[in-house]
Amino acid sequence: MLWRQLRAKTFRSLRHSNYRRYFMGQIISFAGSWMQSAALLWLVYDRTGDPRWPSWILAAQVGPTVLLGAWGGGLADRYNKRQLVFWTQSAFLCHAVVLAVLTACQWTWPVLILALMLISGVIQAVDLPARLAFVPELVPRDDLINAVGLNALLFNSARAVGPALAALVFMGSELFEQAVGWPAGWDAVQAAAVVCFTLNAASFVAVLMALRRIVVTEPRTGPRLQPRGDVWQGLRYLCHRPRLGVLVVLTLGLCIFGWPLLTLLPAYTRLHLGRGEQIYSLLLALLGAGALSGALTTATFGTAARRRLFLRLGALATTAGLVLLSQTSNLPTAAAGCIAVGFGLILYLSTGQATLQLAAPNQVRGRLMALWAMTLSASAPIGHLLAGQAVVWLGVVNVLILAASGCGLVAIVLLLAAPVGGSEDEALAEHQAA
Repeated sequence: MLWRQLRAKTFRSLRHSNYRRYFMGQIISFAGSWMQSAALLWLVYDRTGDPRWPSWILAAQVGPTVLLGAWGGGLADRYNKRQLVFWTQSAFLCHAVVLAVLTACQWTWPVLILALMLISGVIQAVDLPARLAFVPELVPRDDLINAVGLNALLFNSARAVGPALAALVFMGSELFEQAVGWPAGWDAVQAAAVVCFTLNAASFVAVLMALRRIVVTEPRTGPRLQPRGDVWQGLRYLCHRPRLGVLVVLTLGLCIFGWPLLTLLPAYTRLHLGRGEQIYSLLLALLGAGALSGALTTATFGTAARRRLFLRLGALATTAGLVLLSQTSNLPTAAAGCIAVGFGLILYLSTGQATLQLAAPNQVRGRLMALWAMTLSASAPIGHLLAGQAVVWLGVVNVLILAASGCGLVAIVLLLAAPVGGSEDEALAEHQAA
């Protein structure tokens, strides 16, 4: 009975074969990517001992989307999205192989890793808008909110599974080092990182196979090619719909103050909790578990009528989680804080993304989702870099207090204002007006 209800409601988009293939391939790929991310951040922090380096690595990875996202969105509107995603995912596979080889050769200089992450960021500037714009081609409009929720579900399932797998690899590497020992010059952290990077490279095979099997009928509405100088049409679209524009601005604020927790966790774990990489991986996995529950909430209960409620609840949960983390050195309470932050951020972001995708006509969907991707990416170099530097000046607890205050301000604005409507009729009217 429960499975039938889940299949009919929570997972209803999986009835469509194209989306089902995409979902299965992406969840394997995302798990590998999160495993690599957790291993990379710990490797850099272990080699440098500087809490700023993880923030610089993440900023380099997502920063290029801020500069090149509009161009990537233009490519998504001009060319076949399935083929575009296929080539970007292939590029990510090659990138993971290079990272694994360099780490195996002990060429893990932070500057070199930073340069590699910049290359990854350029690939992502094309990949992310294309993937976001590709989803509406895989499901009917009536299932779009559910598909967006399931996308968040698969991404955050991987966020929980990936770091957990990384933790197992790190633990196994330490046990092997104690029992047998690694070759001269190697240590447990380096060996575990090589394994994680290699597994990530292998994970991209699943999504490439899925993309090969997807058959999409090209939408017939709107011109196929857009003028090269028209990449900012998505911005003009938002300017003519100020409530959607306010939603994007509030999203930027919430991400600037909420997402830096990712780069604060290594320092928080070692300096505030006094624990090692296993607890770090556990907290990162719990952050993903909270995000998973937020995605499930959106996929199961998300409707246009609940958009305003979910946005407010997401901002409030993020604020509460950061407050918990800043006020405790107790591991169970810190774990609860990570779960709350993950839940709130993804409940908010999946609801906001669905709102934009419902409003977007086919002709500008790639560029509109590029602006969404640029908003999320802009929050990284701002939030992560400021948080990383602030930890050196103020300490990790004070930075968490400031982050909670920022998210609380966003929650107050959402409680006092109504940046999005609350009915299915309004969502349809916005789409038709486009």
